[in-house]
Amino acid sequence: MEVRTFSTNSVKEFRQTWEINTSDGFSANAAVIFSSIELDRNEIIQFLQPMGVRVFGCTSCGEFLYDSEGKTISEGGLVCSMLLLKPGSFNLRLFSGQGLSSFYLGKKAGEWAANEYKDPAVLVVASGLTIDGEQLVHGIQEAAGQDIIMYGGLAGDDAHFKETAVFTEDNSDTNGAVLMVFDKSVYNIQGIATSGWVSIGADKVITHSEGNVVYTIDNEPALDVYKHYLNVNDEDLPEIGVEYPLLIRKKEPDFILRAVLNVDREKKALIFAGTVPNGAVVTFSSSPGFEIVDFTKKKVNEFFESNPATDLLILFSCMARHNALGPTISEEIEEAWMKWKKPLIGFFTYGEIGNNYRNSCDFYNQTFTLVSLKQK
Repeated sequence: MEVRTFSTNSVKEFRQTWEINTSDGFSANAAVIFSSIELDRNEIIQFLQPMGVRVFGCTSCGEFLYDSEGKTISEGGLVCSMLLLKPGSFNLRLFSGQGLSSFYLGKKAGEWAANEYKDPAVLVVASGLTIDGEQLVHGIQEAAGQDIIMYGGLAGDDAHFKETAVFTEDNSDTNGAVLMVFDKSVYNIQGIATSGWVSIGADKVITHSEGNVVYTIDNEPALDVYKHYLNVNDEDLPEIGVEYPLLIRKKEPDFILRAVLNVDREKKALIFAGTVPNGAVVTFSSSPGFEIVDFTKKKVNEFFESNPATDLLILFSCMARHNALGPTISEEIEEAWMKWKKPLIGFFTYGEIGNNYRNSCDFYNQTFTLVSLKQK
């Protein structure tokens, strides 16, 4: 695997930098691109399509790139990893979610991935405001197997909470998912998903929910509960809700976080990034502060010890981490870069997908989800 990376602030600069990187004869056959919603992704598609470059891309809530040329964390820009991969060892495809539930979208994508290779691993990005991330994951697992290795994230839109998109070299979609599937006989793909958020306050019960839409908590309108607990006004949501997700208790010691991504003000309901089951016991949660950086560094070091070699690192980091940590977010990103000294590309997400400590894939919020790609 040969990797070249760069960051830009405009599509014009993207085209120029791509051409500079190929002027010595280097010919990428794939690209990972995370871009601000403000940049014209159709121009990017039109530029790359004639070259036959396969594109795994989505819009972001901020993007970052750490490589030998520098360290970039930007908002409103674009980061790109140009890849030369072994022919026949990977494939990718965009799946539209139009008319499909998130589960059946995942199942359709999972069936395709399972048929591509005997032992596949998957990277996935999906529309951040229209897809239930948990149901997408469950659908892929239903078709491709519960033990499939899978990492990814939900697209962002610079925290406007209006429209996100995923794209390939052929098309873009505001309600869909892009899967990039790899042949595990050729690549070693491993990762971690770590959070650090802690529960605050008393337990509560979800008394009426449907999928990822919560109508009542303790028999009170969900919107009212959030407003009262966080002491905020209507206009503060959903933005402030991203930083104070629900912590859903599972079998001890397990839990999962769910962040608010939208509000149905007429029904006083909250729309979360993933499923919140009816009857679930929940609490509010919050970042404990800069302690989570030390927690993440520890997990990165543990991961490095077991996976010391990589060609490329891709990081899916929740936008809430950026909001909570501010400039300090660079410390946990840099920790990964400093360990491997290999290109690290990523974006701030509306939700993350990755394998947990039991090596079972799940959907998260508020996590630092890092994946390593290494050609064998």
